[in-house]
Amino acid sequence: MHTDTPLMPPSPRPSPPLARRLARLAWWVRGLALLGSLVLLALPAWIVTAGPDQAEPIQGLFGGHVVGLSDGGLTPAVRWRLAGVTVLPISLALLALWQLWCLFGAYRLGDVFGRQPVAHLRRFGWALVALALAQPVSTSLASVAVSLDNGPGRRMLVVQLGSQDYALLMCALVVVALGRVIAEAARLAEDNEGFV
Repeated sequence: MHTDTPLMPPSPRPSPPLARRLARLAWWVRGLALLGSLVLLALPAWIVTAGPDQAEPIQGLFGGHVVGLSDGGLTPAVRWRLAGVTVLPISLALLALWQLWCLFGAYRLGDVFGRQPVAHLRRFGWALVALALAQPVSTSLASVAVSLDNGPGRRMLVVQLGSQDYALLMCALVVVALGRVIAEAARLAEDNEGFV
């Protein structure tokens, strides 16, 4: 039976040693992505339920100065507001980890230069860009959330840009650029295979 369905050109396949190395690496990356996702999902609940003397992870998330902005300490209301502030960066980080999970799932199966893994790589890069831009915003929102119950003239809005924000943004843009380069290389390889 004959069909007129156009055939998709096969994506360039990596060499067998590369595919084997990527398959081993994929298990590790996917495991770490899963672990990171579980920790991120538990973080808002931890912020709300942690004891009053457990501020280290909050300081790690928003900077040590943020916790000290509250005149009344980390009250339950402050903790709920901080948990709400984490929703945006956690969502973006989960999106990035999901794209990484899918990307290395394709690598594990030996698909390195196909359209799907390249799309996942680019989406991973854009999720990192969004995360790099959202982190300073969430730190500013955290300063407001912590100092909201302070008296008049004691409420704070802290705007902070650090070298880690710059480094994350630069790395994210490099990943986006690599995704575009790999997509173009895969397209050229497909075109060359069509001439044979």
